[in-house]
Amino acid sequence: MNLIAFCSALDKTFLAIKYNENIYSEIIKSDENYHSLYLISKIKDIFEKNKLEFNALEGIIVNCGPGSFTGIRVAMSVAKVMAGELNLPLIPLDTASILLSAYNCDKLIMDARRDMFFVGTNDKIELVLKNNIKDYISENDKLLADKNSKLLFSNAICYEDYDKNIAINMLELGENKLLNSKNNEEFNYMNIKANYIQTPPVF
Repeated sequence: MNLIAFCSALDKTFLAIKYNENIYSEIIKSDENYHSLYLISKIKDIFEKNKLEFNALEGIIVNCGPGSFTGIRVAMSVAKVMAGELNLPLIPLDTASILLSAYNCDKLIMDARRDMFFVGTNDKIELVLKNNIKDYISENDKLLADKNSKLLFSNAICYEDYDKNIAINMLELGENKLLNSKNNEEFNYMNIKANYIQTPPVF
């Protein structure tokens, strides 16, 4: 299938396109953490440079979170506009299933700020108080974490230390989800919601 996948919920923006069995991928970085703002221009660049056709796409895969509030909103907005304009299924994935698949780990720990953390497995993501987080971790768990969470778990792998393009994993996860689904309505872009979990503070 011809698919596009992207994630801008984390410390970088990840983009991958599967087109006629070829994979085109890019990792977008920004010192100011504005990497998500370059998503649209990078998509256009890849399509123009490689002479790809948007109309040949068969699905759009997006990370709905949790993660950066702004990054999630950017990716979701781009994905929904593309899905609506091209009349394509929008396949939602979550941060935990994407990262755990890419790094072959058991649990994901992410700083949610205000002394709270996301604890995620392939099945669910929970918001946990810092004082309770060790109740959710067993000594045999292979942990994946962001930089702040690694301070609590020194044995964890820090995904921010690597430039692994997780959007490539998203292509496989999203395609399998689409092909195995018996309900196409779950991929209607109007029904896809962001997974913020924690509402951003209002000042």
